[in-house]
Amino acid sequence: MAALILPHALLDEMLTHVAGLWPEEACGLIGGLDGRAARLYPVENVRHSPVAFEMEPLQQIKAMLAMEAEGLELIAIYHSHPSGPARPSITDVANAYYPDAVQLIISLANRARPGVRAFTIIDGVVAEVAWEEK
Repeated sequence: MAALILPHALLDEMLTHVAGLWPEEACGLIGGLDGRAARLYPVENVRHSPVAFEMEPLQQIKAMLAMEAEGLELIAIYHSHPSGPARPSITDVANAYYPDAVQLIISLANRARPGVRAFTIIDGVVAEVAWEEK
């Protein structure tokens, strides 16, 4: 994937979702094709924690089935860091179970200006990925 493309409306939807759950980490999935995001699937963080997330299993399965039914692929997983930086934590690296999906991390340390960065995490190796808003 050359770069992840996030339509403006989808980026706004994601930022609204994570801001609305502050100070807890928020999470969800993004479906799309060929690196272009098409739909956001917010998923409940069953930990309701400011420092960790775990997707509610049934909601995650339903989101993945909806993606498949809509002809989309899982292209990204997103979650927020309410007070930390927009980079993968040790836990994020250990729990990166979908190596083909980009990991989008949204820092809300400065809530007026959220920071968004994208990464691949493959076999514990973290690499930043370019993304653009279109």
